[in-house]
Amino acid sequence: MKLLPILLATALQAAILPAVGHDHFAVGIIDANNNGKADAGEQLQLTGTNWSNRTFFLLPRPLGQRCGGYYNLSEAVRTLSPESFSLIALSDGQYDLASTNHAHTGAWIWAEIVSVAGPAGAHFGFWEEGSTVVTHSLATNQLTGNPRFVISEGIDDVNDDPFGHIHGRAWTANKPGEYLVGIRFIDLSTTRPSGGSWHTPSQTYIFKFQAGPNFQPSMTRNTNGSITLTWPSQMGIWNGFQTGIPFTIQRSTTMAATNWQNLGTVTGTIANIATFTDTSPPAGKAFYRLTYSWFTP
Repeated sequence: MKLLPILLATALQAAILPAVGHDHFAVGIIDANNNGKADAGEQLQLTGTNWSNRTFFLLPRPLGQRCGGYYNLSEAVRTLSPESFSLIALSDGQYDLASTNHAHTGAWIWAEIVSVAGPAGAHFGFWEEGSTVVTHSLATNQLTGNPRFVISEGIDDVNDDPFGHIHGRAWTANKPGEYLVGIRFIDLSTTRPSGGSWHTPSQTYIFKFQAGPNFQPSMTRNTNGSITLTWPSQMGIWNGFQTGIPFTIQRSTTMAATNWQNLGTVTGTIANIATFTDTSPPAGKAFYRLTYSWFTP
């Protein structure tokens, strides 16, 4: 059982999450001489959608699902998180429409995780689509060893399109909290005429992940004396047959461990918010909290 932050009997503002979406962060090159071509030696970079002001939420997953027992952000068996994404590479026109600032034909683009900052003693990593074991699990606040995963879909060949569009990677963490993950992109090709790779590595980009959404509710006292709690929902799991994760709303007048009373249950859905109304709150001070089970039946 996971206990969420205790809510005192005062009005608090809920952080409402945006609707479910999926973005692609594309790897291309910096056209240093502005000639509209990918030249040898030019640096890789992320292009397109801005990632720097984003938070990617890793939500609890039920036992028995892929990544069971971990906080998870995935596209396969979609978690109702507002911010799923894929890392892709731009095409030179062979596999997809040619994109501005694509890497040189023959480039073979990979990503490497250069840093993981997060809660003490935690691990952060990912599972590849279809895998039953974690691909990489990295201790926070330690040297990572720069593990790599491929972005391009081809091979190390002088005629290959650098294109890549691989879905299904599932990011995971084993403890709640904020994770700052440094990722840079490298060209591991060996097909440049002078030998070696076509492009120099990108800068390191920091991706912010939050394991466990911010469930701090807001509270409104209604004119009839009832109290309505409102909090970010999006705890459903949408795979065609499984229902969302249930929240249990509890109340206490003393906060003593044995004095919490279950008031009801609200099941998470794809909706941005969930609400619960206590129709008969006590006359004096009261405390509320939300709980949810890590595993669903």
